[in-house]
Amino acid sequence: MQEQTRTVGAEGHLVATFTPAQGAPGAAPPVVAVLSNSGVIPRGGPHRINVLLAREFAAMGIPSVRFDMSGLGDSQRSDSTRSVTEQWVADTREVMDAAQAQFGCARFVMVGLCSGAIIGHLVALEDPRMRAVLLWDMYAYPTLQSRLRKLAFKIGRAGLLGSAQKAGVMLLRKLRLMPPDDAPAKPKGEMSVSPPKDEFMGRVDRLTNQGVELLFAYCGGQPEWFNHRGQFAAMFAGQAWLPKVSFELLETTDHLITSGPAKRAFIDMTTGWVRERVVPGAGRHS
Repeated sequence: MQEQTRTVGAEGHLVATFTPAQGAPGAAPPVVAVLSNSGVIPRGGPHRINVLLAREFAAMGIPSVRFDMSGLGDSQRSDSTRSVTEQWVADTREVMDAAQAQFGCARFVMVGLCSGAIIGHLVALEDPRMRAVLLWDMYAYPTLQSRLRKLAFKIGRAGLLGSAQKAGVMLLRKLRLMPPDDAPAKPKGEMSVSPPKDEFMGRVDRLTNQGVELLFAYCGGQPEWFNHRGQFAAMFAGQAWLPKVSFELLETTDHLITSGPAKRAFIDMTTGWVRERVVPGAGRHS
C-alpha cells in the first residue's frame, strides 16, 4: 500500500492523505471513506484511529482520504469569509472532488468524530455523493432517565456532603442571599451547542428519506452527556426514521478512543456497519 499526501482544493490550502484500496488495480471501488479531524486533533485522528481505519478499509477494498480542515493540522486557513462550519463543509466537498478524481468513485462514507460528525451530516444534506455518515458522540438530548442518571453520577462523584453544599449554595444564590458566581462564562464555539431537537430531527428525516445511512454511536465515558443504552430511543421516540438508522453504545470506550481494546471495538463497529449497511458484501482481501 502506497499512500500519497498532497495539497488539494481551489486554494491549494488543504492537506490530504490518500490511501488506495488493496486488490486489483484499476477496479472501481464501491465507496470512498472520508476521515477528518476530531476537534482540533490532526487528520491522523485521536490516538491514530484514522490511520488504523484507513488500513482496515484498504484491506476491504475501500480507498480512503484523511485530511485536515482549514486552519487545523497541516492545512492553512482559507481566504474565504465563510463561517467556520460553512468553510469546513466546503473543505470536505473539495476533498471529495479530489478523491473522486483519484479513485473514480462518486459515493462516499464519512467517519465523523465529534465535530467531524457535525460536518459529515451537513455535507450529506448538501451533497448527494455522501451516502453514509458515522456520527460519533454528536448531539444528545436529555431524557428523564438520563437526567436522573446524571444526578446520581454527580452525587457519587462529589459525595453526599459535597452535593448538599453545592445545592445549598445554588439555593442561596437563587434567593439572592448570596452573591452570584463571578467566574466568567466559558465562550462556546460555533459547533459546541446542539441545535433544537425538532430542527435536528428534521435533518435526520431528510437524510433518511434520501437513503443516507446513518450510524449514531456513543462512548460510555461521558455520563453527563449520554449515559444509558435506552437514551437514544427515548430521546427520538415516535420518529418515523428511527428504525432506518443504526445505533451503537461502546460502553467501555472513551471519547478519544484511547486504549487498545477501545480502538479495536471502534474499528470493529465501523467496519461491521460498512459491511452490513453501506457496502454489503465488502470484505477482507486475501
